[in-house]
Amino acid sequence: MIEHERLLDTDSRLARCLASMFNPLLYPGSSLELPISQEEIGLLAGISRQRVNQALRKLEQAGLLRVDYGTLTILDLDRLRRFGD
Repeated sequence: MIEHERLLDTDSRLARCLASMFNPLLYPGSSLELPISQEEIGLLAGISRQRVNQALRKLEQAGLLRVDYGTLTILDLDRLRRFGD
């Protein structure tokens, strides 16, 4: 699983990293809004902040999430999980 994740392109790796933060079984009814900075996302995904910014813009254009200052809102969690397949 780890090897598969590391072979994904940066945008797909970031999408999967973000999607993994939401587990409806562990946290039912939780909000799909995530207060997090691009620097923090970069640290979690092993990607530079600048590259995180580019990937977030691509995911936002695909309609998977919305980027606001210091907050991400997931719009389509299922598609985010499958991004890059």
